[in-house]
Amino acid sequence: FSRIEQKTGTTISNGRMDQYFYPYYIKDVEAGILTEEQAMELLECMWVGMAEFIDMYISPTGGAFNEGYAHWEAVTVGGQTPEGRDATNDLTHLILKSKREFPLHYPDLAARIHSRSPESYLWDVAETIKDGSGFPKVINDEEVVPLYVSKGATFAEAYDYAVSGCTEARMPNRDTYTSGGAYINFAAAVEMVLRNGRMKKYGDQVLGVETGDPTTFTTWDEFWNAYVQQHLLFLKTAFHQQYLINKIRATTFAQPMGSAMHDLCMKHCIDLHQEQIPEGINLGYFEYMGLGTVVDSLSAIKKLVFEDKKLTMQQVIDAIDANFEGHEDIAAMLRSVPCYGNNDPYADDIGRAIDKISVEFGGKYSKELGMHNDVRYVPFTSHVPFGKVVSATPNGRKQFTPLSDGSSASHGADVNGPTAVLLSNYNTKNYGMRDRAARMLNIKFTPKCIEGEQGTEKLVSFIRTMCDLKIWHVQFNVINRETLIAAKKDPEKYRNLIVRIAGYSAYFVDLSPDLQNDLIARTEHGAF
Repeated sequence: FSRIEQKTGTTISNGRMDQYFYPYYIKDVEAGILTEEQAMELLECMWVGMAEFIDMYISPTGGAFNEGYAHWEAVTVGGQTPEGRDATNDLTHLILKSKREFPLHYPDLAARIHSRSPESYLWDVAETIKDGSGFPKVINDEEVVPLYVSKGATFAEAYDYAVSGCTEARMPNRDTYTSGGAYINFAAAVEMVLRNGRMKKYGDQVLGVETGDPTTFTTWDEFWNAYVQQHLLFLKTAFHQQYLINKIRATTFAQPMGSAMHDLCMKHCIDLHQEQIPEGINLGYFEYMGLGTVVDSLSAIKKLVFEDKKLTMQQVIDAIDANFEGHEDIAAMLRSVPCYGNNDPYADDIGRAIDKISVEFGGKYSKELGMHNDVRYVPFTSHVPFGKVVSATPNGRKQFTPLSDGSSASHGADVNGPTAVLLSNYNTKNYGMRDRAARMLNIKFTPKCIEGEQGTEKLVSFIRTMCDLKIWHVQFNVINRETLIAAKKDPEKYRNLIVRIAGYSAYFVDLSPDLQNDLIARTEHGAF
């Protein structure tokens, strides 16, 4: 029944299984009626039961936004107790071990970390990641907890959050928001600047702001201000839609099971889909799509057209109109500028300025919606269909191909190693502002890069660095590009190959060719 309720925008997570099962586990172990091996078998039987459910989408569009049959009910391990103590226990390690021994694509597994996470726990997390099935995704208490306290939660409530969906952190009995937010294609905003409010795919239809002929712009500030106008129009449109959604869902949807499980709903005799639930915290969001694509495109225009004057705006537009065919030299120049994902201040400063526009807008207008409507960077798999409406972009990306995903770098643009990717993520975030939420970050390692005990030590250090930088989320693929190419050519031979997509794992051969190509094109890090 909870899965039926998911269709109205709600996910009932599996929650912190290592916490609420542990008292029963340890009682039975101490009583001699349960062994570790028996507990492992029970866990694995439960995983099978959960994996039997497949969430099918009625429309091809809906399926394209969540490829791989995702159904979001994540299991959370680790983290801290409501008192702020480390919460790791024997069952934490047993759940991690069960995912290594029995690597089904479902249920999803999230490992909460914090600055005092035990080395033994991080080692177990790293060993599970190395297994290559994409489990677990890593969520950072050092970012989530203080941010949620700033939004009205108590420390005890924030410490007890569970991971739900892709990268969401939900607080049982306090978090009350259920309706999904807008997905906003900001790469389209770049195209609209270049086409005076229009897009190649839609001809002469005016979709954005007519900001003028970009070939007449003489300064970077003119181009930047034109982009900001398009960006703000997108945000205003999304917030108008969100206002209508909030009104309509209260009169159209109901969630009896989820409401029955929520203390505030029971206390006030109110359904979760109502606009306001007394004492609740509404943590809504809107999604920024194509961060790396946008940052790199703006970096190229700023550097090559306005500063170095190596290209004219007309040359860039002509190359884009031709999808770079016959303009390969210009495409190479566009890709050579400072790019997001390399800890380069030139690109990262642009990213932070973009983020600030969204965060400030969310903070200013969320009160009118009666909720927190925070900026997130969590595309699921929508960066693929969103890319299909955007023509070639000034970062050298070909027309109608996938955008960059989440807060990850553009395909192949992150050339300074994985730590530089973390630092760019850190550099582009406005930490002093609270109207922000999850950032999904994908990292792909070769198996050789993290093999053996030395590789595990490196991965543990990488996770600790992520924790120190207050990065919300990181997830990993540990696989060679050649393996993915072989699986695409011979799917029957690789029927059980599991890969990490967007906050969840899926069987590679079940994915569309476009998403398979997207995974293949992600930067493969062979060293730290």
